[in-house]
Amino acid sequence: MTTSISEHFAGARFGGPVSAIRARAAADARFLRALARSARVDGLPHSELRATNARIAARNVLDHARRMSSLIPAAIGGIQPAEMVD
Repeated sequence: MTTSISEHFAGARFGGPVSAIRARAAADARFLRALARSARVDGLPHSELRATNARIAARNVLDHARRMSSLIPAAIGGIQPAEMVD
């Protein structure tokens, strides 16, 4: 059974790509924050720097997911280019 690309992106088969993007981003951010917590207590060199980098990466993952989840509905709806004005 084949589906069109718009049905695929609209979530007709998979429950919606926006929810999948957000769920994956939340899981990745949770993992990165746990990594930051463990980096602070492991006693290895530059632990604070590694913890900060992990927290920043978690923030970037969530920001990217937020941007992607706002673009997909616009792509499904078929945004029309602005009319040319003479």
